[in-house]
Amino acid sequence: MQNTRNPLIFVVIESPIYNNLVVGFLKSRKYNNVMSFSKGEESLEHLKLNPDMFVCSYSMEDINGMELMKKVKAELPETDFFFLSGQNDVEVAVNIVKHGATDYIVKNDKALAKLARSIDYTVNTTKSSKVRKGFKIGVIGFFIILFIIIMIILSLAIIFPKDFSFSL
Repeated sequence: MQNTRNPLIFVVIESPIYNNLVVGFLKSRKYNNVMSFSKGEESLEHLKLNPDMFVCSYSMEDINGMELMKKVKAELPETDFFFLSGQNDVEVAVNIVKHGATDYIVKNDKALAKLARSIDYTVNTTKSSKVRKGFKIGVIGFFIILFIIIMIILSLAIIFPKDFSFSL
C-alpha cells in the first residue's frame, strides 16, 4: 500500500445492493477514496489509478477473485486484497491467503465490521512500517554525514598538518 492517509479502495462486487452497502460503509468509516465496480475486468481497466486496496467477491461471473488478484499483483504487488465471500470453505480461504490476500471474510452480519478492522489494521501496520523505515533511513543518513565530516577533517589534517597540530 502506497497511500496510508487516504487509500484508494476498489470495491469489486457484482451485487449492486451489497456493493453499495460496502461502499457506503467504507465512506462512513472515513475512507472517502472509494471506486465501485460490478465486474472484475472493469476494475482492471482502471489499474493505472494505482489502487491501494481491493475489496472483492471471490466468485464473480467474468473473472474469479483469485484470477483478479493474480492479475493485479502482477502489475501492483503492494496492493492489498480483502475478500468478502459467501463461501465458508476453509480450504478456499487458506488458499487465497497463501496466494497473497490480506484477509478473507465470510459474508454475515459481522462481515463489514470485520472488514473495517482488517483495513484499519492494514493501514496502521503500513504507517508503522513507513515510520520505522523513515527512522532507519534518518539514522543511516546521520552516520553517513558524520563519517563524511570526519573524513574531511582527517584529510585537512593530513594536507595542512601545521594547522591541526596540538601542543601541550
